[in-house]
Amino acid sequence: MLVAALATLAPAGAAARSPSSLRCPSMPREQRVLPAVRPAVHAFFPWDRRGGENALRGGPVYLLALSYRSQISRDGDDSDGAGNDLHRALVAIAPTYPKPIALSGRRLGRRGSHTVLAFSTNGATHCTVSGVVVNCRTRLFREARTLRLPPGRRWRLVRTMLVIPRTGCFRIAVEGQGLRTTIPLAVPGPA
Repeated sequence: MLVAALATLAPAGAAARSPSSLRCPSMPREQRVLPAVRPAVHAFFPWDRRGGENALRGGPVYLLALSYRSQISRDGDDSDGAGNDLHRALVAIAPTYPKPIALSGRRLGRRGSHTVLAFSTNGATHCTVSGVVVNCRTRLFREARTLRLPPGRRWRLVRTMLVIPRTGCFRIAVEGQGLRTTIPLAVPGPA
């Protein structure tokens, strides 16, 4: 009886909504990375031969995080001990932009605690595949709110861990001299 009474007080559509049905302002389809980057992608995501080649893009910067329509899955992600999920990501910067770049991110909406995205500055976990089992070695990471990438004239490939404070809609800001763009990122699931 109490359940029926509470169900009538819930907003319309709330019962049909699940933690994995997240709608963000921008949820674009990923783009396939260029052939020059694919060997590095296959080495970074050895268990995913197809989807791993798809990236979210902001100008000359590609974010490869095994996403679909900008949504990543946190299944199997480790935690940093402070309540943040650690999600493997590969950042690729095209040689067409040789200047330094800075990446930072935050959750859309009001600023507050647990709304800022961070990055590991000392790489990502190393993973191996045996049959259908993926094994990633856990280790400690240095985390920073801004990932600063040096200049370069070739493809710059940066292995990092996204430090995700909670679920929701995020934007990663990509900034450099004469460059200012964003990459949308959605993190569905229970908070």
